[in-house]
Amino acid sequence: MSSLYSMPTSVAGSDARTNVIYALGRLKEKFPERISWNELVAYVLPIHRRTEEQITYFRTFLSKNPKVDYDEETDTYRYRPEHNIASADDLLRHLQNQESAMGINVRELKDTWPDVEYAIDKLEAQHKLLVVRNKKDNHPRTVWVDDPTLNVSLDPEFKDIWSQIPLPSVEDTIRELRRMNHKSTGEPAQLDAVTKPKEKKKKTRRGQKVTNTHMQGLFRDYSEKRPQGR
Repeated sequence: MSSLYSMPTSVAGSDARTNVIYALGRLKEKFPERISWNELVAYVLPIHRRTEEQITYFRTFLSKNPKVDYDEETDTYRYRPEHNIASADDLLRHLQNQESAMGINVRELKDTWPDVEYAIDKLEAQHKLLVVRNKKDNHPRTVWVDDPTLNVSLDPEFKDIWSQIPLPSVEDTIRELRRMNHKSTGEPAQLDAVTKPKEKKKKTRRGQKVTNTHMQGLFRDYSEKRPQGR
């Protein structure tokens, strides 16, 4: 009965798609090196499963995988990461050659560079990378290129002079702002003076233009023209 509920496991050589998964793992492990076709077949397919049908299916599915780069001349394969970066020099070169000052997600680099965080820490200490880290675990999240020439150390005497400059107290600052008719950000906003409602203007009726001019004579007073004595 236990066999009915046991989870099936895929074994290399039993399915073409499973073989591609094993091959991708090997290519990622060897990146950026290329691996020959014969070496991949020997690594993935057991001897008793190396039939022409299995080999044909394996090559077909492997060549169509978007994560695989195939060189027809040398008949070799290589893993195709999102970024072709596997060293500190590759990372700096990639960031410096960008047309915009975009950063790069560290998670994308871990695809083929497992110990990328160690290199990032080292480059950050050398002021060659700007790093944004996760607040929870302090692991690097995004990196940008930095310019070490901008990291200029200040003269100790200048630091001493700067630290000795007196700063006004909070009370003095608020008092000076009020004198200038300004208010500090921490001061509660005052209600503006209540403005009187605007008086509504009385609408003047415009004289209506008489359009029926041919009937104007009907409304005239003709009593003065009435004959006398009648």
